[in-house]
Amino acid sequence: MSHIRSTNLRGWLITLALALFMVINFMDKAILGIVAKSLMEELHISPSEFGMIASSFFLLFSISAVGFGFVANRVSSKTILLVLAAIWGISQFPLAFTASVPLLYASRILLGAGEGPAYPLALHACYKWFPNDRRNLPSAVIFQGVTAGLLISGPLLTYIVVRWSWHAAFLALGIASLVWMVLWMIVGAEGQVTSDDSKLTKGEAVSYVPYWTLLTDGTFLGNMALYWTTYWIFSIMFTWTPSYLSTVLNFGATETGWMFMVFTAFNIPIVLIGSWLSERMLKSGVASARARAWLSCGFVALGGAFIFLSVYGVEEPLLKVIFLAAGCNFPQITFVLSSAIVGEIVPDSQRPSMMSINSALATTGGLIAPALMGTFIQSGATHAVGYDNGFAVAGVLAIVTAVVGLLIINPEASRRRFAARAKPLAAARPDYQAALLK
Repeated sequence: MSHIRSTNLRGWLITLALALFMVINFMDKAILGIVAKSLMEELHISPSEFGMIASSFFLLFSISAVGFGFVANRVSSKTILLVLAAIWGISQFPLAFTASVPLLYASRILLGAGEGPAYPLALHACYKWFPNDRRNLPSAVIFQGVTAGLLISGPLLTYIVVRWSWHAAFLALGIASLVWMVLWMIVGAEGQVTSDDSKLTKGEAVSYVPYWTLLTDGTFLGNMALYWTTYWIFSIMFTWTPSYLSTVLNFGATETGWMFMVFTAFNIPIVLIGSWLSERMLKSGVASARARAWLSCGFVALGGAFIFLSVYGVEEPLLKVIFLAAGCNFPQITFVLSSAIVGEIVPDSQRPSMMSINSALATTGGLIAPALMGTFIQSGATHAVGYDNGFAVAGVLAIVTAVVGLLIINPEASRRRFAARAKPLAAARPDYQAALLK
């Protein structure tokens, strides 16, 4: 009993360290927008060129997520997360001392390569400490690191820029990565919980399922579609909502800043309560098809309904903001449950690569949505009409993918299918077996 308690406490310590990992990750993402004005003035960068620099972040983002995911099949989570944090620091430090347009491109491309795999591999590291029916809450805590990073980056990094310079803000983030690396070297460790809630021991068979079987499975595709839609809505929210609040709803600059902060924080109770409810259902013996899949579909559909209410149901600006905040934040439960479903259905030997593939495919929604929204705004009769059209498309996507998900996502059926197709990994890939036993 004392060993179980000790393992559980260590797992939560690991979880908190991974949440801090995500705080730094999203502060790294946010800094370019925060220093934009000062940086553009100093380097004489036009808005269009700055937009290209910002977009370069995604050049290697998804490719790196998949590549590191396959590496993580063989390499320990402790090692690979240290490598990722080191990449973040290396990408930030040069800008603390000098700046040029080529250096900005190089910095953002390298940072994107280091951050693409971060979230799925952080969850993979967490899953090694918790059995399947207890993964939702620690996953939700890690996701709150995303929210915390976005919430504190504005006031904290702005203070550094005003007090010292924008160079100092990049220096602070580089140091933050180094500090986290030291912390992780002290507390980081590999858990030994497997998908069947047992310990991995020497001589135990490890399963392998052909990737084509995994990637064409209905549960994987439906689950990824929910995640993709959520990323679509998520990217619109952070790219265009502040502008919508000020230019269409006519809130002042200060009001917009505070309102967007509340807008962002809206997901905290939604994700935590939804994750707790799902975990409670699993512990009560409810099938994952209902406790995870149906719950995800319900939250995504509810998000779509709230978006439609914001666009077509109310005229009062504050109500529009409340409904839009609900619509953008309810789907974010998939950031927790989508990865949990992938981790549940695939063999442990392929979990990091499949979680990374799931994330890489889903983030393409974030590549398309902001540009398409810009097209709607540009082509609308008014900016307000353009925003409404863009939000309406997001609402339609949410409802359609939720219905499709209800029809095809069935984790229990997928596990049975994969078990029937599984092959022993040790004979074909002894290097994988050795890595898992480290």
